[in-house]
Amino acid sequence: MSSYTALITGSSRGFGKSLAFAVSSKYPNSTIYLLSRPSSHHTETFNNLKKAHTDGTVHKVDIDFNDAADTDNPNNNYINIFKDCIEGIPVPTSSSNKIVLYNNHGTLGHLTASPPLSSVPIDLNLNITSCISLSLLFSSRFPLSSIVNVSSLAALKPFPTWSLYCASKSARDMFHHCLSLSHPTLKTLSYAPGAMDTDMQSHIRLNESDVEMKEAFVKMKEEGKLVDPDVSARKCVELVEVGKEGHVDYWD
Repeated sequence: MSSYTALITGSSRGFGKSLAFAVSSKYPNSTIYLLSRPSSHHTETFNNLKKAHTDGTVHKVDIDFNDAADTDNPNNNYINIFKDCIEGIPVPTSSSNKIVLYNNHGTLGHLTASPPLSSVPIDLNLNITSCISLSLLFSSRFPLSSIVNVSSLAALKPFPTWSLYCASKSARDMFHHCLSLSHPTLKTLSYAPGAMDTDMQSHIRLNESDVEMKEAFVKMKEEGKLVDPDVSARKCVELVEVGKEGHVDYWD
């Protein structure tokens, strides 16, 4: 009998939330783990998904990926929480029992040409260190599995004021590409979901310091050109289903 298990980080809002409901829709008998920092949004998403996902199972995992500075510390909070989470999941022995990590969490950071030095380790620890740590732990326990690194056009193209974000997305893409080369039975997909109509886009339109960048995103919103996150999430889930790997954009 086949099974589907999904672990989705940053699942309380935006694209992560859309991924959770996309998985639920395609795999009604699946087991879904929602991993996000404690918040009212996290609780609300869990409750709503649990009501909708009546034939499957939903787990709520409170986890703060900002606590990513010392991965060698046995008391590191997010490392221990994630280890406990995956150690409670049976290891698939065939491709019919699919398990997928959707590595979605991260931060856009300061939208400025020169971000404060104090933000550099914070942003990179959250965007890179925690992401890599989770993927390493996950791939070690589940060699027959798939990892989705939620990427961005920013992984391939530089944008003014987005230096730390672009660097993070580029690093994540390269890491997962190398990881898949090192583990032949592991499938990795770096999926760029497009410029979506989410809270992140609202934040950009409100706080972007580069005039041309800000005007471009405002125009996209006004002209209805932002991507529906639910539509993009469904495409992502389908790409995983067919075994797509490498960097794939929503518009490809």
